[in-house]
Amino acid sequence: MENKKSRFLKNEDSTVYDSQTSLTWMANDSRLDLDKEVSWDEAEQYAADMNGKKVGGYDDWRIPSAQEALTLFDQNKLNKDFKGGDIHLDSIFSPGAGNTTWTSEVRGREARIIFYINGFAYWYEKEDKTISHGVRLVRRG
Repeated sequence: MENKKSRFLKNEDSTVYDSQTSLTWMANDSRLDLDKEVSWDEAEQYAADMNGKKVGGYDDWRIPSAQEALTLFDQNKLNKDFKGGDIHLDSIFSPGAGNTTWTSEVRGREARIIFYINGFAYWYEKEDKTISHGVRLVRRG
């Protein structure tokens, strides 16, 4: 049986490189780092804070587009969110993340989120924290 090579490479600098998309992701999301749900504005502040800390040596972390965030969803992969529920993220990412991520797509008072439970995109009020909203930051390269 042939061992399939993973598209993801976890680096020692708290980042994960995706060879399929050439995107680099933060290994942790805001739910893991902050131990709470975040609004869209708090997600933006989290990005600013991570840039200030130069996580992985970079200061160009940003909230992903919906299309970018969807590249992490994989129906054939299984991981656990912070409540122990199933989410479809590669196990290279630490368990305990939020089951959604905010995206950079906005319309008025709403922003789009991606659910890693089912891979669907939904519009939510930017101030909503009723679901386990988190954000996983990304950068190109």
